[in-house]
Amino acid sequence: MKIKIEINPKYSHWQPFVASLPENFASLGTLIYDKRNKVRAIDIDGQQLVAKMFKVPKWYQRIDYTFLRPSKARRAYTFALRLLALGIDTPEPIACVEELRGGLFYRGYAITAFCGDADIRFLREGTKGHEPLVEAFAHYLASCHEKGFLHGDSNLSNFLYHPDDSPRGYHFTTIDINRSHFRQHPSKEQCLDTMVRLTHVRPVLRYIVQRYAACRGWDQEWAASYIMRKLDAFERRREMKRRLRSF
Repeated sequence: MKIKIEINPKYSHWQPFVASLPENFASLGTLIYDKRNKVRAIDIDGQQLVAKMFKVPKWYQRIDYTFLRPSKARRAYTFALRLLALGIDTPEPIACVEELRGGLFYRGYAITAFCGDADIRFLREGTKGHEPLVEAFAHYLASCHEKGFLHGDSNLSNFLYHPDDSPRGYHFTTIDINRSHFRQHPSKEQCLDTMVRLTHVRPVLRYIVQRYAACRGWDQEWAASYIMRKLDAFERRREMKRRLRSF
């Protein structure tokens, strides 16, 4: 086994800890997420960190991540640096580790600072009573898109928040960014396409999109109709895949 490490110079003194992550991951800290990927909360030198172990990719993805494009772990690290440079908050990146076996990428790890804010997935239950938060979130998404950042997995659980003294009254932090894209001047359609997976609850999605369109000075009904068509298409594709897997 061979490992490749990229570490934030600010945290170079944690090099031994970072290098040992593939070997020690399962015994470190507390497991806080255990599905496709695994996430552990870890305390080191009095600072709480989050370490994410990505699942082992398929064989063709291993070739891809070895020779053609950065792995998810490396993208998580470099994209976080880009976001912070754009003034978009995301947990501070500490390091990424890539584990190689037989000369090919095998598994990736990303380490960031911990953010204890809650996510906004509760909006799936309805936006009534939360209109100021939705308005602030719509402005936040508009700002991200105007800066060229398009989240690659923009479900509501990937946006954290807390009230603050800003004009909109809330601060947002973006997480799980490794599938994102950066475009200098994204089109209306490209911006809306990234919002399709915010939620499958149609009244909630429609309301968020309408408030977003208002922020951008776009026609609200056009934007809402566009996103509903895209959601319909997404759900048809998902159902088709589910049926194919059942054979």
